[in-house]
Amino acid sequence: MIVPSKRSFWLDLLGLFFVLGFMFTFELGNRPLATPDEARYVEIPREMVATGDYLTPRLNGVKYFEKPPLFYWLQAASIKAFGLKETAMRLWVTIFGVLGCLATYAFSQKYFDRSTGIASALVLGSSALYFSLGRLIVLDMAVSVIITVVLYSFYQAINEPVGTKRRLWFYGFSIFCALGVLTKGIMALAVPGPIIVLWLILTKQWRNVFPVYMPSSLILFFAIAVPWHLLVSLQNPEFAYKYFIVEHFMRYTTDVHLRYQPIWFFIPILIIGFLPWSAFIPHALKNAWDNRRAPLYSFLLIWIAWVFSFFSISNSKLIPYILPLFPALAILIGNAITNLWRQGHQNLSPLYIYATSSIFLCFAGGSVVYFFPELLNEKVGLLNYIHTLVGVFFISGLTVLWYLRRFRIKISDCAFDDLVFESVAVLTTSTFRALWIKVLRLRPSQIAISIIGFSSIVILFTLIYAAPYMQRPSIKPLVEIINQNRKPGDKVVSFMAYYQDLPVYTEQTVMVVEAKGELEFGTTVEDTTSWMIKEEQFMNLWKEQKMWIIGRKTELEHLLNRHPNLSYSIIAEDQGNVLFTQK
Repeated sequence: MIVPSKRSFWLDLLGLFFVLGFMFTFELGNRPLATPDEARYVEIPREMVATGDYLTPRLNGVKYFEKPPLFYWLQAASIKAFGLKETAMRLWVTIFGVLGCLATYAFSQKYFDRSTGIASALVLGSSALYFSLGRLIVLDMAVSVIITVVLYSFYQAINEPVGTKRRLWFYGFSIFCALGVLTKGIMALAVPGPIIVLWLILTKQWRNVFPVYMPSSLILFFAIAVPWHLLVSLQNPEFAYKYFIVEHFMRYTTDVHLRYQPIWFFIPILIIGFLPWSAFIPHALKNAWDNRRAPLYSFLLIWIAWVFSFFSISNSKLIPYILPLFPALAILIGNAITNLWRQGHQNLSPLYIYATSSIFLCFAGGSVVYFFPELLNEKVGLLNYIHTLVGVFFISGLTVLWYLRRFRIKISDCAFDDLVFESVAVLTTSTFRALWIKVLRLRPSQIAISIIGFSSIVILFTLIYAAPYMQRPSIKPLVEIINQNRKPGDKVVSFMAYYQDLPVYTEQTVMVVEAKGELEFGTTVEDTTSWMIKEEQFMNLWKEQKMWIIGRKTELEHLLNRHPNLSYSIIAEDQGNVLFTQK
């Protein structure tokens, strides 16, 4: 085991911070805000800044009690500091993403070794789903990282002897539990709590728990988590039912949000989400299971199993929900990769799995695009990036397979081609010759892991440039026309649909015609009829006030069928949406 010195620890953290920070922030503003999530989680803090009300979250002026406010407050700080720019709005989620990797390095280097720490952080940061959600404004990255720190803090605390350090780690545990509650509610306790309890019971670690400094730890937790919940309840009597009953209990136990998926939903999500490192999952889990009697391995296994089970049996499933298990699984994979790098030929099965599965993915992806081109009718721009990924998987898989089959013996036993070697010696410097020989002396497993690592970089850059074509069409081009031409007093209207990014880019509450969706609850608890209107009100305003209206082209056609004499002018069209106004 290689335990880093304090100097190397901080150098590792610094190096990982710059490498991962660059990757997570590269071309961060290369696309408009994705709807609905990114636009929603920008509009709510935008309204906080505009109104000065940081207590009651509002979406397009309507009370919105689905989530607590911590992330909104962070976003509001970015708006005040940098304005409403896409890069600035995504900054906090990238910060959380990088911090999750750094925390994973710090934890795994302490309880495994330095190499495992670096490998775990890089595996986590380069896994496809973690990286993608680290560039998307959703709450899942923030709460997943907070849960990760909660669990790391707890494990660290119980392994510290009684004293100041132990107390501080338990205080950190309490603080991050409270921050998790302020980020995504009770879920931030429902994930780490059972993991800790199950682990304590199954491993009989109860004797190591005490002292937990309960009074002061609880005071810290309640001092952070309770004030907002109490104040917002006093100001909004309807808050408790909507927030606790509907958004916590009913969301999990019923399909009230229409997000039901089969129980196996997260299996393909996990496999695809951990690319290109998915091939190491079986080996990493088997190794952990073989060592399950060790407290650390059992802790990580229970962590993974509980998160996967908890969300799999839920009646509400979304892809990001699985994210909290990624750090634990990344540590096990990082450890497996480190052992494979050192041990060479002892177990090459993960590399063979990678090679064969990559080639399979290549042919599967190519076949889907070839035989079902209609799947990309509205995403034609993705075609080149799909071809790139297909090529990456094919080349890397084939190269890894070739190395494994061709170079199964040590390089010292090989007979070099004298002419090639002498040519290299003559034409290169001594430094390059030393590097060349060092590369040639890598074991097959090391070369294969290096190829996978390089492939991961190509995959990440491909995802970065493909992102604008993967999300729903933005109405930003239409809004830019409105902003250039509207005059003070003109109304901006969202017709027969609520466009989440419309109030963001116009920087004002917009009028919404015959559409409520997730705004419906807020319209039942206060009077919003002046801007959440019916079609009859809309038609009454048609002749009275200048309006810039965005709606689907089909909805405009239906409107004309109902009102054939309507005098209107189409200003612009974009991806099925139309901007129109009165003549």
